[in-house]
Amino acid sequence: MVGYLYDPIFTLHETGNHIENKNRVILIDEMIKSTFSFYPLELKAQSKEDLYKIHDKSYVDWVEKGYENGVRMILNSDTILSKRSYEVALSAATCTKRAVEAFKNKEIKRAFLNLRPPGHHAERMMGQGFCIFNNIAMMAKYAQDMGFKKVMIIDFDVHHGNGTQDIFYKDDTVFYFSTHEKNNYPYFTGSEDEIGEGKGKGFNLNCPYKDDIEDDEFLSLYDRLPKNFDFDILLVSAGYDLMKDEMISSANITFEGLSKLIERILDFSKNKPVAFLLEGGYNLDSLVKSVEITFDLLDRK
Repeated sequence: MVGYLYDPIFTLHETGNHIENKNRVILIDEMIKSTFSFYPLELKAQSKEDLYKIHDKSYVDWVEKGYENGVRMILNSDTILSKRSYEVALSAATCTKRAVEAFKNKEIKRAFLNLRPPGHHAERMMGQGFCIFNNIAMMAKYAQDMGFKKVMIIDFDVHHGNGTQDIFYKDDTVFYFSTHEKNNYPYFTGSEDEIGEGKGKGFNLNCPYKDDIEDDEFLSLYDRLPKNFDFDILLVSAGYDLMKDEMISSANITFEGLSKLIERILDFSKNKPVAFLLEGGYNLDSLVKSVEITFDLLDRK
């Protein structure tokens, strides 16, 4: 049975008419609860000290006091800071610990985390691109604390996960693999020559692609997944803004293509624990259908 984590607190990050809004997680939750059986993963108590493992302390503390100090955005207007955004973002990042514990205790082998705000653009020193704290980085660090020493991260969001890359760029225990549209946000990261530094050299692999990419060419990029990195857990930044009906990319990935991608990822996992964490996806109909495809394959493949 697939573990599923969602909490209504994720709706309290108020973004108004922004494309990253609470309807994304509400509609996904309604679909999953009406369609699938699952193993519920509850929200646990949060501690901001956990975030110090992936973000600079001064940044975390600044976000905590930001709203009361008159801050209404992080870096720019793309990333909104509303009254309860700190609390929600803290919850989204640290609740990932519950999924790791469920893996460790052998309660589940696969999980889907219906989180917001998303996280993969949040760098060590600064959030951006709708992201406040880096959810998947938090999960990776806690997984290592729990004995999953080598972590594989796959990021198929149409945008490069500059934040995740930044946090693990000098780390040889976390392999970051990203496919993303070359001519899209964040524009200045995600090139093929960014392969890591120091001990982390060779543990960062970017596969940028051209505009208007279609299924076959996109799927061929996954032939480049590392064959010699013996990971203990696989985490996936599941950004569904690569789908053909999405509004902020030119990628043309179909539901059939997405299904093949998820199958490729699950085959690559070699039956190790796998968690998919929600990142992008803003066309609500396409987003809900994409998550349905993902959850179904997690459940039965």
